[in-house]
This record gives sequence, structure tokens and C-alpha cells, in this order.
Amino acid sequence: MITRLKPAPVDKDWDAKAYQQFSRLRQQPVDELLRRVDLDNPLLVCDLGCGTGIATKVLADRWPLAKITGVDSSKDMLQVARCLPIKARWQHAELQHWKPRKLADLIVAAAVLHFIDDHQTLLPGLLRHLNPGGCLAVHMPDWRDALWYGLMLDTLDDAGSCGRPIGTAQLRQRMAARPLLSLEDYYRLLAPLTQSLEIWETELVQVVPGSSPIWDWVKVSALRPVMQGLTSEEQARFIYHYLMRVHAHYPQENNGHTLFPFKRIFIVAKV
Repeated sequence: MITRLKPAPVDKDWDAKAYQQFSRLRQQPVDELLRRVDLDNPLLVCDLGCGTGIATKVLADRWPLAKITGVDSSKDMLQVARCLPIKARWQHAELQHWKPRKLADLIVAAAVLHFIDDHQTLLPGLLRHLNPGGCLAVHMPDWRDALWYGLMLDTLDDAGSCGRPIGTAQLRQRMAARPLLSLEDYYRLLAPLTQSLEIWETELVQVVPGSSPIWDWVKVSALRPVMQGLTSEEQARFIYHYLMRVHAHYPQENNGHTLFPFKRIFIVAKV
């Protein structure tokens, strides 16, 4: 339907309300990650990229005596997180420059490190913020071969076959360059620095409701850099042509839901 192809241009800032739309699905990888964390009584826990506090609440429920700090670069996200019925300290900071006040026992980074470049420096640096016996627990969407991500790159390149690229060459290059390493390279990077190390990847077939659920999911996170790099006219052109492709490749099922396969990389590293 044409009405599905003309959503309003999205806000360039984080949209906490839209992010919460799929909070149940966003919590699933957090639960999977923390099941592998073998710590009895961490005293200081840091949740990096805490967003609206989805992972922070799971951490607070599991370790109620821990001092928990949620860190995020979005004031809008933190405003929502502060309403949670948990005891936590909230910190507004850019993760590239973040350092804990004291060494932590557990650092969790759920769906955030894929936004930051130079993992060869980033992850060893996070390990150095841990006490001996402490743990770094990470999960990251793996977009490298994702169909929806490839459709985004194609749309930026040819604007739906109309012959004009969208945005700058720098934006297109930035989106084509993805910072994630292979699982083997993460092992080679982290194994010499850790006592124990688990690395795995999963693909979950997410069943998502709504008239345009793929767009609703990716617009609030993965495609924010695209929206930030486009003018209002370019945003409208990108959204129209991108959704034409997304709806063609992700059709609704007979029950009105859409199947959205989604890969994630998990790392649990103990120092």
C-alpha cells in the first residue's frame, strides 16, 4: 500500500519512545548474554550504552546489592531510564572517552560497541577498566551481510535506480565501512588478555508486528547516521526508495507479522 511507503522523516536525535517499541525483543539478547556471565557478587557494575535501561534493569534484578551505573550519550534515553524502579546511577557520556571512577567487576555493553570504530583498541581498553576476576560482556548486531543493510547501501548509491546517489560520498563510505571484526579476530585480540573467553554468534528469526516493522526497528539505531547525514529532502527520497525495497524483500506473513532474521555477536571475557 502506498500509505506504507511515505512515513514522515525521522528525528535526527535518539527517539527513546520508538526504541522501546521492541523492548521485549531487545531484551532477549541481553538475557542470552548474561546467562553466560559467571559472577556471584559483582560490587560495581557498568552498563555502557544503557539507553532506556533495558539491560540495566536486568542487571539490577540479578545483582540487587551491586552499585550499578548506566552510561549513555543520549539525554533523552537517560531521561526514560531514570524512571525505572531500580537503584542506579546514570551518567551522560560519550563511550569513546568513558572511564569508570573505580575499576569495575562487570562491564556490560549491549548493542552499542558496533557504533564505535577501532575495536582493536576499544575492547582491550575496556578490559583494563576491570578488577582482577572481572568480566566484560558484550553483544553487537552483526550487520555485515544483513539484507536490510545491503538494501540501505544500494539505496544510497542509486536512490532506487533513479540514477542519483543520496547524500555525500563520505556518508556512503562511512556506512559501507563496518567496524565489526570476525569471531576469529576477536578471539586472537582478546585471548592473550583474558583468563577465560567465550565468543559466539546467533541468528534469531524475529517476528515483528506493524505495517513497516523493519523500518521501525532500524530507523532508531542502525540508520541514525544516515538520517543525520541527509537533508530533509534527501531523507524523504531515501525513505521512499528504501521502503520500496524493504517491503519487497520482507513481505508480511498471512498473520500480518514480518519475519526479520537478525544476527548478533556475543563476547564474555573474564580477566
